[in-house]
Amino acid sequence: MTLTNRLLLAALACVISTTAVADPGDTTWVQTYTWEAQDNPATAYDSPGRRWFEFPSGDTTYRKILMYHRLKCFENGTAGNLGFPCGEWDYLTYNYLFDHTGELDSAALTHPKYLINDADFDMAELILNPEGGVPHDTVLHALEGVTHAWANAPSMWSSLAGVPQSELVTVAGEEGVRHQWMWHASELDSLGWAVGDSAWRWAVPRAGELNASSVGRLTLRARWTDTDALDGMLTSGWTTLVDGPASVADFMGEWHLDFNQPWVRPETGNLVLDLVLEGVDGPTGSALEWLGHVGADSLGQTCHPGAAGAAQWVDMDGNDRMELNPAALFDLDTTVTLECWIRGDEAVLPANTTLFEGLNAFNQRELNVHAPWSNGRMYWDAGFDGGYDRIDQAASESQYEGQWMHWAFTKDAASGSMKMFVNGNLFHSGNGKDNVIGEIVRMNLGGSGYGDVDYYGGIAAFRIWRAALTGEVIRSWSDVAALDGLLDHPEIDHFVGTLNMAGANGEATNQGALDGWLHGDAARRPFGPRDAFLDPVALDVRPALVLVGGDEPTSTFTEAVFAEAVAVAPVSVTEWGVDGNDVAWTDLHYGWPAGTSTAVLDSQGDTLAVHLVVGTSTMYNNETLDYFGVPFEVVDRYELSRYITPYGINLTLDSDGWAWVFDVTDYAPLLRDSVELECGNWQELLDLKFAFIEGTPPRDVKRVDAFWKGLHYLSNWDDTVLPHTYTPEEGEAQWRLKTRASGHDFGQGNNCAEFCYNTHSVNVDGAPQWSWEIMQECADNPLYPQGGTWIYDRAGWCPGAPVRTEDLELTPLVAGQDSFTVEYDVTYDPYGNYRMEGQIIGYGAPNMVHDVEVMDILAPSKNKLMSRLNPVCEDPVVRIRNNGSEPLSSVAWTFGIAGEPSQTATLPLDPPLAFLEERDVALPYDAEAYHIGDEDALLRFEVSAEVAGGQDEDPSNGFMSSHFHRPPTWQYNNLDDNRVIVWTKTNNAPWETSVEIRRADGGLQWARSYSEPNTTYRDTVVLNQGCYRVTVLDSGDDGLDFWANSDGSGYVRLKKVAGGNFHIFESDFGKSISQAFYWATNLYSDVNEAEVHAGDISVYPNPFGDQLTLASAGLQGDVTWQAFTVQGQLLDQGAWQAGPRSGLTLSTSDWPAGSVVLVLRQGEAQWTRWVVRE
Repeated sequence: MTLTNRLLLAALACVISTTAVADPGDTTWVQTYTWEAQDNPATAYDSPGRRWFEFPSGDTTYRKILMYHRLKCFENGTAGNLGFPCGEWDYLTYNYLFDHTGELDSAALTHPKYLINDADFDMAELILNPEGGVPHDTVLHALEGVTHAWANAPSMWSSLAGVPQSELVTVAGEEGVRHQWMWHASELDSLGWAVGDSAWRWAVPRAGELNASSVGRLTLRARWTDTDALDGMLTSGWTTLVDGPASVADFMGEWHLDFNQPWVRPETGNLVLDLVLEGVDGPTGSALEWLGHVGADSLGQTCHPGAAGAAQWVDMDGNDRMELNPAALFDLDTTVTLECWIRGDEAVLPANTTLFEGLNAFNQRELNVHAPWSNGRMYWDAGFDGGYDRIDQAASESQYEGQWMHWAFTKDAASGSMKMFVNGNLFHSGNGKDNVIGEIVRMNLGGSGYGDVDYYGGIAAFRIWRAALTGEVIRSWSDVAALDGLLDHPEIDHFVGTLNMAGANGEATNQGALDGWLHGDAARRPFGPRDAFLDPVALDVRPALVLVGGDEPTSTFTEAVFAEAVAVAPVSVTEWGVDGNDVAWTDLHYGWPAGTSTAVLDSQGDTLAVHLVVGTSTMYNNETLDYFGVPFEVVDRYELSRYITPYGINLTLDSDGWAWVFDVTDYAPLLRDSVELECGNWQELLDLKFAFIEGTPPRDVKRVDAFWKGLHYLSNWDDTVLPHTYTPEEGEAQWRLKTRASGHDFGQGNNCAEFCYNTHSVNVDGAPQWSWEIMQECADNPLYPQGGTWIYDRAGWCPGAPVRTEDLELTPLVAGQDSFTVEYDVTYDPYGNYRMEGQIIGYGAPNMVHDVEVMDILAPSKNKLMSRLNPVCEDPVVRIRNNGSEPLSSVAWTFGIAGEPSQTATLPLDPPLAFLEERDVALPYDAEAYHIGDEDALLRFEVSAEVAGGQDEDPSNGFMSSHFHRPPTWQYNNLDDNRVIVWTKTNNAPWETSVEIRRADGGLQWARSYSEPNTTYRDTVVLNQGCYRVTVLDSGDDGLDFWANSDGSGYVRLKKVAGGNFHIFESDFGKSISQAFYWATNLYSDVNEAEVHAGDISVYPNPFGDQLTLASAGLQGDVTWQAFTVQGQLLDQGAWQAGPRSGLTLSTSDWPAGSVVLVLRQGEAQWTRWVVRE
């Protein structure tokens, strides 16, 4: 076996084989997570979360504890409902153990005495009661009035014609009220107003006293509609006819509302007029009186947004929330409806928002809506049971921003139904959602439960029901906000409460059926009369419709200004006090920071004047409240191992899965009695079991100390991964440091830490002791090909492989000390992070003086983790460990295939193995049954090892067996040919590819490299009878076909002379791929071994500038060289006579900066060197 193959075997065997069986020694198995429990649609394929399991007691001694981490793809569903049987991405998987110590502790906590807008501060000055009341900005609206005059008498269409005075009634036009009236087309016909006629004025006849009157701003809008009745305020489709001042003189009999454009009657449609009066100065104060008619109450309606207690809306601009009283939510259970009106901020949305969220006592989500999330989807979550039920659906921007829209969210856990409604129409629904709603102890409107995700926009008429309302009911009652108006609601018996945002800014408590307290500077604002739509009131009277028009009049325009007051929102101030093991706010009030000013603005938002808010200031000097949190049991977390899931697209893990086995003997004191574990994630199905093998361990585990835990950023590594001091306890004699680091995050700077080289080092008592490069080879992963970029080397991990654990023996450095300190350092980089664990294991003294343990059989084996090199022609390879305190210098071996005669050998170990040192040993095995015979037969290889000289103190750990298959036998049917064709089609990077055939003893039989891209090579190789291995190597570590580069595709096949294939190699293989085979034909005896080219070539410096030197390292003779860019462009080429003292200096000044591939050839030998020009 070659050194390369042995090193590869060693790397693959870092995780213990699953097909090797150690005998004897009774084994106790503990099954924890199972595929069947996880592969369950009823639990939404839940991850193996924190669960308790029963383990053996501490009464029995175990020499080894193995953890079998076996994965396979989903069968009944997809990983995380993402559409693939195996998870798509490379996710971290932590295998955690939680040790419940039984000790109680409580955290020393602090909290500010005051918070302003939910934020801490040192000192603040507020005005709590400004002079003149709540401060207001003033917005000046520039208005335009128009007066029409006709040269000739205009046309008039009047509803008064022929109507006796006794049938007329007085109709009131009220200040700040939105009025809407409808006239059917038949009524317009009766007026004589024909299709196509233009109206320019509404001459509204006055009633009552005819004193002079005026309106500061009168807005008249009109529209046509096909509906026959008014049922709720119409909010869109309007054309503005009048928006300006209006007045009448003494004794003037009618108001002339002259239009700014003609209002033409179309062929169809009923007329609706919308009228708003502001700044009324009339005979009766704030109302005008007109003559009108009595009619059906479906033809008139009003909306009174300024009435006492009328519904308002709250303006959330981020960092705001309304805290709801959880007492009102106590009996929510199986059914619920939450509904409100929202108008999202167009300048912010879509963004990550939370409209409301309710949490239980464990801070788990019971109710939540994202309206929307940054992807434009609406999310509705309700009910927690190990996870929350959710439905979600993409929404159009018009459904959540820029205009008032009614949203309702319902759940019926009994039927499993969850729904979302927009304006009473079903938006989205989901079934199978049967989690009931637990007790809510904290709920916010306008933000998440802890205020870390905000809502941006307006919210109005929020209410909750203990029923799942239907769409018809939601639609019919959506514009009813007043509590009195809801008394006739069909589900009033299931009413929880409403928040109508009533009250003035500066009041602490929302006065409604459901208490809510505003935190932040959100403003409660009344609806403007032009926009009001809640709580419409039907009218059975309409003013007389007297329209004047005909020919286009002569118009006179006047300008006016109308001032609108807009309240300035205060900030919230909460005062806090200690309440047992917690804090709670005891007072909530509002104020305006000293220095606040009000502004006079024009309608475009430009500031015209500024006025300082005046009032008595109150100083707040903040203090710190000290208290202790709720006592809790001390639970220590220990990471047993870490694994990265594979890229799962198009991946199969077979019906029996793939298993990675971890030696967890170091955690023996923790793996006893009742044990709480948390493992895996939802990417693949996990089966996790433990094997407790009885016997004497090399040394007893006394203590496990875990200290570096969790996520640490490279930018502040020295501030978070601090030196750790360890004090040995009685009975401890030896110590080991275990570290487990995996780098993540890329896309900034140097793309660290995932793909960057970083030096990691450990100091002990301030002195450097170990240092290593964290980057891990991934292109030789036995689990291949995967769906993503599985070949790329990464910082301490690979997709579909365990994260590497460093076991660093501290004993020689610290023995005899009262304490010692370990420190972990990483090369600084401003980007990226590492998941870092550090543990010190304290042991007793060695239990044996002389003992050798067989750790694993690397070959022969059918273990999938060894599949890159199995089946084998080469000698068996066995990993052993010295468990004795004395050096191990010689081992007596007995080995062979079960049922075949055993072979024995006593092999020296040079240098000898120190205590707990491991080594892979090749056993000289020449039995024909090893490689000759049926390749499908399942054979068993057995091996026994003892310390030579009969000194082994525990022979039970020296035996192991493994199942394996022989390599395939290849031959022609008539045994009349001994040729095989190596058929290679190169890709765009031919210099990366080479193929070699070696005999079982490692001797080179045939080899070649390639120079032309996208070319098919056919090499005929003549073989004698024997066992061989053919290997395809790729110096770029990306195989012959990889999706994420520009190398194109190629392939290698071993073909028969007359057609057909002996073997077809997978092209997406990463670093290399090989196949052992037995060649049965033996026609010729003069097949020579290929010439082996001794020596090597060094290239320096690297990186280089304008010169690059080639130097011979034992190589002599003619050498040709070529330089390529990574895209395959030839930069330069030449020849060189290599010798002991000869070197070649290349002029590279005209080579581009970046990576360069040097390909050097001598005969069939090839060397590839990667260098970088700066």
